[in-house]
Amino acid sequence: MNRASLIRGIQLVVAITLATFAWVIYRAIAQQQSDLAAGLQTLHPGWLLFAVLLALQEGICGGLRMYVLGRVLCPALTPRTAIASEFVLMFVGGITPGQLGAPVSQVAVLVEGGMPFTAIATAELLTAFCTISFFLVSASAMLLLRLNGMLEVPGAAQFEYLLGFSAAVFGSAFVALLLCVLHPPLLKRFFSVAGTALGPVARAAVMAASRVERLRDLPSAPWAQPGAITARLVASVDRVHEGFMVYARRGKRAVAAALALTFGFFCARFAVAYFILLGLGISTEPRAYVTVGPPVVQVIIVQALLNFALYLSPTPGASGIAETGSTTLMSPWVHAPYELPYLVLWRLLALFLCMFVGGSYVFRYLGTDVLERRVKEAQAADEGLAPTSSTPPQ
Repeated sequence: MNRASLIRGIQLVVAITLATFAWVIYRAIAQQQSDLAAGLQTLHPGWLLFAVLLALQEGICGGLRMYVLGRVLCPALTPRTAIASEFVLMFVGGITPGQLGAPVSQVAVLVEGGMPFTAIATAELLTAFCTISFFLVSASAMLLLRLNGMLEVPGAAQFEYLLGFSAAVFGSAFVALLLCVLHPPLLKRFFSVAGTALGPVARAAVMAASRVERLRDLPSAPWAQPGAITARLVASVDRVHEGFMVYARRGKRAVAAALALTFGFFCARFAVAYFILLGLGISTEPRAYVTVGPPVVQVIIVQALLNFALYLSPTPGASGIAETGSTTLMSPWVHAPYELPYLVLWRLLALFLCMFVGGSYVFRYLGTDVLERRVKEAQAADEGLAPTSSTPPQ
């Protein structure tokens, strides 16, 4: 895929996301036009400005998380590069289903900033570990609240299966990372057995796909050879283990700081909704019982619940799901005539603001040959095919 096709693809996904948001807003305006002016009469710009700052901190603190982790393996990494990589990650994650393109985009920016490929891979795994830890803890906490009748919000019942699924997914990923650190042979054995069992199925799928004219050379691709993917997975376990051991020896403080930043910026992001309520002059006391804690804690818990739907959304930018889910879950606080103003402000600040900042970086990088060249250089150096001026830390 060339750069022009990539840019067109990104533009198409962005257009779909914005078009869906515009359609939802247009429909809401058409239905609630008489209420819109009334909903803006009690506006408090100071609280909204604070909400803007809270929204932006996600990209900044997320970048600092990568910085404190990356510095252990690459002292030359700068805060500017790390923060830029986080905003790019948020943009690409926001426009791809399930945020699948986010890690690759961050890797590209870090490579352009001079960070060795092997160091990036290890730091990315540590950031994933921090994020998985947060989601596992928050999913478990909300499941406990639901089981004890301490989380009663409209639509929460429909999210129970999502919480269970999320706990299973993030719990499995957490266990896999721990096995990489504590007992790599067990995880390698699992991959070997799974590869042997699923190999014939994967090969049959490749052969079936090769019947398509454009995919006729697929069976000859290196990754499509029998056992190739399994061999890579087994080898990756050793690389992950080696990387984690570096942090175990001299990066414990960095991991602790990264965990604190992860929990901090997620909670601050969820608190944006609370300050939007204050900015619109809406009472922060829910009209009915929601959950335990003061109002700001209750809003953070509800936003954390909504966040699972956004992360696992199959639509780009969680279009449609974000608007519907937010309207339902925030109904104990937000009611007519505030529904439309709240929805617009929440969507812009909590989801779009950092994406717009990241988008400016993405299109700047795509307009040059820098990323393509630096990624190829880093991959070649990592495989020992070409010399590099930056050697991975030992």
